[in-house]
Amino acid sequence: MHWLKTTRRLASILVIVAVGAADQATAAVFRYRQSGDWSAVTDGSSPGWGLNPNNDGVTPGPGLPGAGDDARINFGNNTVSVTTAVPAVNRVQIGVDESGVVEVNSGGVLTTVTDLLAGNNNSNATGSLVVMNGGAVEVGRILWAANGSSNGTIDVEAGGTITADSHFWWGVTGTATISISGTISQTGGILGLGTDNASTPTGGAATVDILDGGLLSLFNISSAAGLPSIQDGSSINIEGSGELTLPGDFVGVLTDYANANKIGAKGVLGMSNLAIDLTRNPGFTTAYAIPEPTGLLLASFAASVALGIRRI
Repeated sequence: MHWLKTTRRLASILVIVAVGAADQATAAVFRYRQSGDWSAVTDGSSPGWGLNPNNDGVTPGPGLPGAGDDARINFGNNTVSVTTAVPAVNRVQIGVDESGVVEVNSGGVLTTVTDLLAGNNNSNATGSLVVMNGGAVEVGRILWAANGSSNGTIDVEAGGTITADSHFWWGVTGTATISISGTISQTGGILGLGTDNASTPTGGAATVDILDGGLLSLFNISSAAGLPSIQDGSSINIEGSGELTLPGDFVGVLTDYANANKIGAKGVLGMSNLAIDLTRNPGFTTAYAIPEPTGLLLASFAASVALGIRRI
């Protein structure tokens, strides 16, 4: 079923690209004025999408941004909510010079032909992407966080999903904070924290927290000297039942990252609280927090009960 879903997604993206290529003459930059629902179009004073050809204000536009257009959310830290499956756009830029927030709610589906940037540019700007339970984001190419000296946050709540077809470049030249209670997955590309090439540092840093129930499903991570997919100052922490997965055998590679204090669990980098194996999810390498021993949990519970009785 996974291959069928991927095939359908690729087919839909090819259709979108074809439509976008045929409509290059009308491709435009859109900016959302104030806060509101993604489906709104501004009249020049009301919330909604308008044209923003020179990144200077918002003028009434012809409608919603489409497959050939860039969509910018950067109006004084405004919040734009996605509540339905909205038309695909070429690129989503959250936090262009000014801060902005995109919130994908239950039933909302946000799709890009190419990239999505949570934090596009400017050290004074923060771009935030929040995906709620039942919300979905489908990125046709690269998922960025904290590019161009901006800060970026990505928060995927339980039941929310983000899927990208290529790289994760997080904490490129700014500070990225990634919180995963739902699922973030990639079907191609490689991981890069503090880098936009999985090879050399680019000046930023990313902190990734895979929380209870969360899943970070990677396609690849670099095994090159220096373990460059996670640059110094960046890290991944796993809590509760959260998991980090990679297809195939990456046990040795992930162990190296953990021993270099780049991956850990329960707030401690390294292997002390971390398990890495090929058995938890057959066919995948899985990194996860070592569960508390059952006996220790029962002893702790019994002690708590006894303490409560004595207090009574």
